[in-house]
Amino acid sequence: GPVTFDGLSDEAAWSGATRFPFIQQGPQFGLPPSERTEAFAGYDDDYLYFAGRLYDREPDKIQAPTKKRDAMVANTEWFGILLDTFNDKEDGLIFFTAPSGLRLDMTVFNDAVSQSSDMNAMPVNMSWNTFWDNAVARTEEGWFVEVRIPLSSVRFQERDGRVVMGLTLMRWLTRKNETDVFPAIPPNWGEMSTWKPSQAQEVEFEGLRARKPIYVAPYVLTGF
Repeated sequence: GPVTFDGLSDEAAWSGATRFPFIQQGPQFGLPPSERTEAFAGYDDDYLYFAGRLYDREPDKIQAPTKKRDAMVANTEWFGILLDTFNDKEDGLIFFTAPSGLRLDMTVFNDAVSQSSDMNAMPVNMSWNTFWDNAVARTEEGWFVEVRIPLSSVRFQERDGRVVMGLTLMRWLTRKNETDVFPAIPPNWGEMSTWKPSQAQEVEFEGLRARKPIYVAPYVLTGF
């Protein structure tokens, strides 16, 4: 069914979408999230869709200080998606959004294991950008987000009409220093635990077809 891309995920189409249960990863692994958290996924011929309902009993304390693209800051709320599109347990695509509408995308490699003790040598590529959209709404119940990723923005392998990817969903509540996650990934690998493609949940898509993107880049030439 149709989806109005406004962040709220209140259309009938979402009622039949796959729902993913979250658990608390930290500070106390295995407990329910301290704030009600719901996430959904769906797809059609052109897009992968994700929705997060991030309820908060104290919505006035939700933090979101910046809208800057790719601003990786700790003092903001986050809803994140990791896709291991080839299901190789090594590499993944990461999409993050915040209550301000901020978009952050990057790739992770080597199963999020750094080859150096240098904190600046994290196993991620922050320079990677692709085409995708998000819509965010804030209400008295919390904040809500919809994410739409064109199939032309991701690469994957189809076998006999089936596509298997790894999926991790995460929520960060900064004022509580809390990470909530699907699936139940233990914090055994420190802050990179949720970024490990090897720990993602395998999900199967039927009838997914790759799309080849067409990019248009307008420009102006001047002379003297």
